[in-house]
Amino acid sequence: MTVILLTIFCLLMITQVCFYLMLSKPLLFTEKAVRTERNSVSVILAARNERENLLSLLPALAKQNHSDFEVIIVNDRSEDDTSELVNDYVSRCNHFHVINIDTLPDGWNGKKHAIHKGIAMAKNEVLLFTDADCLPKSSTWITEMTQPFSKGTDIVLGYSPYQVQPGFLNSFIQFETLFVGMQYLGFAHRGKPYMGVGRNMAVRRSQYDLSLLDQMSGLTGGDDDLIINELANSTNTKVITSPSSQTVSIPETSWDNYFKQKIRHLSVGKHYQKKDRTLLGVFTLSFLLGWIFFFSLLVSAINPYFILTVYALRSLSFYIIFARIGQKLESPVKLWALPVLDLCYSIYYPLVGIRALLTKNIQWK
Repeated sequence: MTVILLTIFCLLMITQVCFYLMLSKPLLFTEKAVRTERNSVSVILAARNERENLLSLLPALAKQNHSDFEVIIVNDRSEDDTSELVNDYVSRCNHFHVINIDTLPDGWNGKKHAIHKGIAMAKNEVLLFTDADCLPKSSTWITEMTQPFSKGTDIVLGYSPYQVQPGFLNSFIQFETLFVGMQYLGFAHRGKPYMGVGRNMAVRRSQYDLSLLDQMSGLTGGDDDLIINELANSTNTKVITSPSSQTVSIPETSWDNYFKQKIRHLSVGKHYQKKDRTLLGVFTLSFLLGWIFFFSLLVSAINPYFILTVYALRSLSFYIIFARIGQKLESPVKLWALPVLDLCYSIYYPLVGIRALLTKNIQWK
């Protein structure tokens, strides 16, 4: 029995290291060729009571160095001064447009309805999505995110880190964001795209099936990851990770709000295609079971030096890979904090995941 348990433990560790190497290699060593053409782009932004964030975002969008783009702001039932601010920009920038939504149709989630309206109004072939609480890292963000579009490319996935702030919560957010980014960007590089983040992704308009939003109109979330899960395949999706292609988001500052945000994000995972649920399930299960076997075998005093050595090799491999990806994406993590964050994530993920599966009434703001 002891031999069986140790063998399972070693297989779990090997599985994890293989996943880390498989996902990290294309992100660390593959560079996409820079294209020179510029696409006509429609930037779509849904906003509800976002005046404070739009004060920073709208000037950043107005200063984008791209020859042909429009900005469509969908003002979704805002009760603050969002309307006044947006209307002022629309009056001064002829490539800014606004859609004001006063009522939400029955059966629709507010975010999806806003995105649906924005896409319907868009006049350009490439749709670039972001959120109101994001800021482009550069004035070439639109160009960087849309350059990879060529014949056969329908989707471009970007990375969107969160602002670095003091405190353990922010450190954990940085860890979780980079960990998820490594997964969806790494799998996409490997020809297995399964999700994207609405804070920074682009889709060819002719390939964006609006009926998909109709089908998931009542779900909270999914306007980004479920859409990509349906549309993306091994040949039509590209990834871009350069710092100038990124947007930076404002992080939550309380654990309660952070958990609510993650429950909202994870609640749509059960709607992924079966092949993607299986792939992610194997990856996640190896991660969680690794910790369970590690502590169980250690407490049982079954060859503790062997257990510690195997887990140290797994952890060292993971932390080096993770730190290098953080450097490449300009989202550095503190190497000394990784063991604690690693352990906390193994506790947090199953708890939040179970809560997400059981929670039905999730709202968008």
